Amino acid sequence: MNQNARAALFVSIVGGALFLLAGASLAQPPALLTPLRTAVIKSNAGLCLKGATCHRDKAGVWIPKTKIGIVSVSIPEQADVDLYVDVEISTRPEMYQCNEVDADGCVFRMKYAGPGLFDYGAKTGSTYLGSNITNSNITFPSGYGIVITAGTPVYVHLDVINGSLIDLSIDQDIWVYYTPLP
Repeated sequence: MNQNARAALFVSIVGGALFLLAGASLAQPPALLTPLRTAVIKSNAGLCLKGATCHRDKAGVWIPKTKIGIVSVSIPEQADVDLYVDVEISTRPEMYQCNEVDADGCVFRMKYAGPGLFDYGAKTGSTYLGSNITNSNITFPSGYGIVITAGTPVYVHLDVINGSLIDLSIDQDIWVYYTPLP
């Protein structure tokens, strides 16, 4: 067998082996796939009268039964009326305790404001224009998460300003995506 034939045979063997290895690796599930679980924290600031500011610490709570790593949080579907809402998710018993000196257990904080009302002098009714139906999400980089020990409460705190023309019951769901940890 000449030099060119040997080189062609070698390339064919190596290429075939690489092809088989690539096909075999596609058939295998990822070795590092970790189960992702979801907790939904229902929170409520109660009835917030028109024009009022309503604050509620511990508006919702979830207590994981095992040690977990929070990898993502979603605050879906904010109100489409004139509300200003400040939402905090943390292990702190009250809102606004997280700071640059001590942020241990602080998961996520965000604010949103619904569209203003166009009341044209109205004393009753809800004459708003527009919508603020959005989702606010945070996802941590791969391999990172906020570790919560078993039995530690994860709270949702709400601070709401109701600028609408009507009294509103303020409900806010929080979706927490986590993985169990050893």
